[in-house]
Amino acid sequence: MKKILKRFFVVSGFVLSVPPVCAEPMAHDMKGVWPDKWADQHFKEMDASGDGIISKAEFDAFHDKHFQDIDANKDGQLTREEMKEGHKEKMRDAMDERFNEADADHDGVLSREEVEKMPKLSRRFDKLDANHDGKLTRDEFEAAMKKQRPARN
Repeated sequence: MKKILKRFFVVSGFVLSVPPVCAEPMAHDMKGVWPDKWADQHFKEMDASGDGIISKAEFDAFHDKHFQDIDANKDGQLTREEMKEGHKEKMRDAMDERFNEADADHDGVLSREEVEKMPKLSRRFDKLDANHDGKLTRDEFEAAMKKQRPARN
C-alpha cells in the first residue's frame, strides 16, 4: 500500500501537478485545505471500486487515462510540447475551479466579499481590479494568478 501511495504521489506530482500559478495562492489562502482537497479528489477518482483502497489496476487505469488525455496526437508517446499543453490545460481547469468556488452568487465575477476567503487576493483586490468597477472578472483573476508564477520557457 505504501508503495502504491508513494508511486501515486510521484507520478501525480509529475503528470498532474498544478503549476505554481494555482498552487501557491490556493495553498496559502486556504491554510492548507486545498492540498488535502486535491489529494482527496484524486484518491476518489482513482478508487474506481469505491472501496477506499486503490489497487494497482485502478492506479494504472487512472494514469493511463491521463496519459491518453495528454497524448494529443495519440501516438502513444508524450512530447515536451504535449506535456506543456497538458499542464496548461490543468492550470486553466484549476483556475476555473478556484474562480467558481469563490464566485458564491455565480454571477461570473468576484466581489470584494467573495475574495475575503482568499487573503492574498483580497489584500490586492483594488490593484487587481483593472477597470476599478469593484469586481474581478475571470480575465482580471487569471492575470493576477499568472503574476504569481515565475516566467517559464
